Amino acid sequence: MSFAKKLQQICLNEKEARIYESLLEAGEAPAQELAIRSGINRATTYIALDNLMSLGLVRRLNKKNKTIFRMESPQQIIDLLERKKEDVEVKIKLAKEMLPELEMFQKVTGEKAKVRFFEGKEGSKMIQKDIVRSSPKFTDEIFNINFALKQFPVSKNDHRQAIRQKKIQGRSIVIYNPREPIPNLPFFYKEERRYLPENKNPFNAEIVLYNNKAAILSAKGEYMGIIIENKAIVDGLRFLFNLAWQGADKYLPFKTKK
Repeated sequence: MSFAKKLQQICLNEKEARIYESLLEAGEAPAQELAIRSGINRATTYIALDNLMSLGLVRRLNKKNKTIFRMESPQQIIDLLERKKEDVEVKIKLAKEMLPELEMFQKVTGEKAKVRFFEGKEGSKMIQKDIVRSSPKFTDEIFNINFALKQFPVSKNDHRQAIRQKKIQGRSIVIYNPREPIPNLPFFYKEERRYLPENKNPFNAEIVLYNNKAAILSAKGEYMGIIIENKAIVDGLRFLFNLAWQGADKYLPFKTKK
């Protein structure tokens, strides 16, 4: 291994090591000579020399009206490493002192909800894809069936088909218009459904609870939605869903078959 390579392993970058090695061979020399010896362009040579001087390994001299550079004692390399060691030890001590605060900050930020916003019909499709990609074992959903089928008619390649293929189980509370026949919407895998009439329970949104996420989409006016990822929030929404689920029984308009 060359001397320059060894210097790189100890404390210098490649160009600094090559300049230092050239200066070691020359004893003392102007920058132009060091540039030629090292094969480094002159501008970069001056930058490397400035760095070496700041590290205490090289000094500048004026000799016969000419600027030359000379090595300091090689012992300066050990002194440099000792200074770096002390600096690292100070930083380690400071990091240890900060550790409890960092861990507390991590705990607090880890509990914050992650919220993503989506706009338009394309945004709602992205939410649908996130539900499928998350591969939940179970979902809870409230939706207005007339609005859902108007915006996203049943097709062979829609998100509902992907959910069926993944055999995702779930419960659905369907908001329907009692003055119109309820549209046919094929059931998901082992899906349970209950129904609420929209005249008594106006609901202009869609909510899907899956894993530790809640997708909430507006079903009136400008189409937009959000995904909230936070266990505490989703648990709270699931508690409210369970209350709605219990109260939906008396409005069941007919027995459904899977």
